[in-house]
Amino acid sequence: MRKIFLACPYSHADPGVVESRFIESNRTAAAIVESGNVVFSQVSMSHPINLTFVDKDKAAIGNLWAPIDEIFMDMLDELIILDLPGWDQSSGIKREIEFFESRDRRVSLWSNVSGEFAAK
Repeated sequence: MRKIFLACPYSHADPGVVESRFIESNRTAAAIVESGNVVFSQVSMSHPINLTFVDKDKAAIGNLWAPIDEIFMDMLDELIILDLPGWDQSSGIKREIEFFESRDRRVSLWSNVSGEFAAK
């Protein structure tokens, strides 16, 4: 059983893009779960909570999540990045890649590994 931290670009000026990223994170996490693996989908967890932070900017919200993410990343064996447009410009994803690579843990793009998660 694989233990996966699912990363996804999140912040965007268009709230519709943020919402579609949340939905795609949920779909991808569901595929991983259906395949019999463990997944922590950071965007799936944080998005509903972030909606309550009406008085905080994106940077402040990111700073709240960074230490929480690190606890989950420390428990998981690999990082899969949902490679939607903008993933390669996300500071959060860069931090997550550095974390996993510094511990010699697997880092993959979803487009390269999605076939490994056919439902059982």
